[in-house]
Amino acid sequence: MRVFIGIEFSEKIKEYLHEIQCLITNYSERGNFTRKENFHLTLRFIGEVDTNQIQILKRVIDKTSLEQNCFQLVFKNLGYFPRGNRMIIWMGLKESETLKKLYYNLELGLEEEGYPKEDRSFTPHITLGREVIIKEDFNKLAEKIKTDNINIFADKISLMESARVNNRLTYKPIYVSEFRQCII
Repeated sequence: MRVFIGIEFSEKIKEYLHEIQCLITNYSERGNFTRKENFHLTLRFIGEVDTNQIQILKRVIDKTSLEQNCFQLVFKNLGYFPRGNRMIIWMGLKESETLKKLYYNLELGLEEEGYPKEDRSFTPHITLGREVIIKEDFNKLAEKIKTDNINIFADKISLMESARVNNRLTYKPIYVSEFRQCII
């Protein structure tokens, strides 16, 4: 089973991301765009695991959630990771000390259980499309597509399974742990 740990979004947030994504597709020659129901914020990709590892991951997630209050995230801007002549286009988030702390505590818990430390720096983003080829300069595209400072309510983290269902990539929560306290 292939898994990752992430923050799921409400339908309202997914709909907003889908609207932005549709604007991007209008300026794209091609791309593999994330299905609306799959929008999420990855905290940590884990990879292939067995049943025993699932139990360990649940414990780490619960421990992390117990140390975390609910918080708000805010969309910031469109960005991309270059991949040759293609790109991964994403929605970025405003810097959040609370999100950094959550990520740090999760990483610490995973390390204590023997998982190797993530070798990349944490760049919180929501992937909108992969293998995207756009028709113009990305900066011009980003100027045309204005993003709103929409608040995202984060109240839990989820262990998500990544699987192909009917030849479509699907992300399904297999375990959810709510944060300790929600006063926002």
